[in-house]
Amino acid sequence: MATKETELTPAKRKRLLKKFGPSPKGYTTRELEQFLDLLYGMYSHVYTASQLSEVVISDPFDRSETPRQIKLVEFTDWLEAVLV
Repeated sequence: MATKETELTPAKRKRLLKKFGPSPKGYTTRELEQFLDLLYGMYSHVYTASQLSEVVISDPFDRSETPRQIKLVEFTDWLEAVLV
């Protein structure tokens, strides 16, 4: 959940894409934008960066039996990176 303090720089975008990969296959840009909006809405009640940095979710695009765990902030930043 990029804020002014954690703006998505080209270096950060490159790092996120290297760590988490390209856009998930089978999803349109519009669908990913809607999913990102949904996530922002679901966590809009969490007000501080420290609270957000503690939220861990299962990667919804990981179809394995045990999906990888990812911090919400990293996940939303990655989605923003693939949408640029």
